[in-house]
Amino acid sequence: MTSFAANTGGALGDQLRQVAQKKTLAYMAAGGAGWWTAVVKGILCNWIVTVGAVLALASRSTMGKVVAMWLPIMTFFAHGYEHSIVNMFVIPAGMFLGAPVSVPAWWIWNQIPVTLGNIFSGAVFTGLALYYTFGIPREEKAAVKLAETEAA
Repeated sequence: MTSFAANTGGALGDQLRQVAQKKTLAYMAAGGAGWWTAVVKGILCNWIVTVGAVLALASRSTMGKVVAMWLPIMTFFAHGYEHSIVNMFVIPAGMFLGAPVSVPAWWIWNQIPVTLGNIFSGAVFTGLALYYTFGIPREEKAAVKLAETEAA
């Protein structure tokens, strides 16, 4: 007979509880250094993910797109970096299965610093690199110059 109320998720549940604790309580135990560690791991993670997205866009074949996106994602998992979207599933799942993590602890010690790191890296590292590489298209530059000369 199965009892869904008493189910702890088995081996997968154990893993989710451990991950939820490591992604929150470990940073909390380290204090401010733990918070900044989460930010840096968020920066590195999203930088790898956005580069993977750009690589996938650059490929012409389906297999090339899959490999170009797969490799960076596996790299960030292997390195233990933090992605806010992944953490929106993993940490609450661990909490639902009994991990001793509170919602405020999750948000203060993981979700907020990781999200800030993800936003920073996507906008600054990848976004500015793409802007610097490709700039504004010629048509837009011409329209801006024309508007400036008409305004003067």
